[in-house]
Amino acid sequence: MLVESVDFFRLDANRKINPERRSALGQFMTPPATARLMASMFEAEPQSIELLDAGAGVGSLTAAFVDEISSRANKPKRIHVTAYEIDGDLAGYLSDTLHQCQIACENEHINFESDLIRHDFIEDGVRMLRQQMFTPAHRFNCAILNPPYKKISSDSETRRLLREIGVETSNLYTGFLSVVLALLAPGGELVAITPRSFCNGPYFKPFRELLLVTLALRRIQIGAMGVIRPSRIDLPLR
Repeated sequence: MLVESVDFFRLDANRKINPERRSALGQFMTPPATARLMASMFEAEPQSIELLDAGAGVGSLTAAFVDEISSRANKPKRIHVTAYEIDGDLAGYLSDTLHQCQIACENEHINFESDLIRHDFIEDGVRMLRQQMFTPAHRFNCAILNPPYKKISSDSETRRLLREIGVETSNLYTGFLSVVLALLAPGGELVAITPRSFCNGPYFKPFRELLLVTLALRRIQIGAMGVIRPSRIDLPLR
């Protein structure tokens, strides 16, 4: 019921979002069937889960994750969610979603905590990664995301920030994924929706190299949401 309840928020938000703003932010919200599929890909065996949802929208993916994990026989003792959403209207729905997740976890005797962060994820992520030179960065053992899809110009602030951490990319979704990967703990799990464009052409070669040297690709699901592919990626121990 949690996923279905949150989907009312998604449908309501879709009716209200200004198309121009949707395009500017690269927003494409996740339907419940895809969210459930993505959540089912996690092993998520730690007793304490630190979940990152970057660009959370109304919280569909977080809700699906909580619903999936809390229904398993081997439940965690604690789930802490860090959810980023820069759009104020969507953040209102997200706040309600996180409250519903808390209730669902309490019913299963799982300690639930959450942080809703209304900042730019790339900016915050780069800051955290820069600070790790002096203090250990906060690490997540699970991450689920449907990142924004938008080209970024070579002279944009986002492109400059990504270059600071050695990431060169022409689209926001690969920027999001690159920062999330850097924030995952060793052995962490990432499930993300990605278009297939990163598989082709020179623009995404640095991102492909990052995947090949950093990750163990365990599963790719073809055909969900048209040309958008949810895929599961596990970080190897390092």
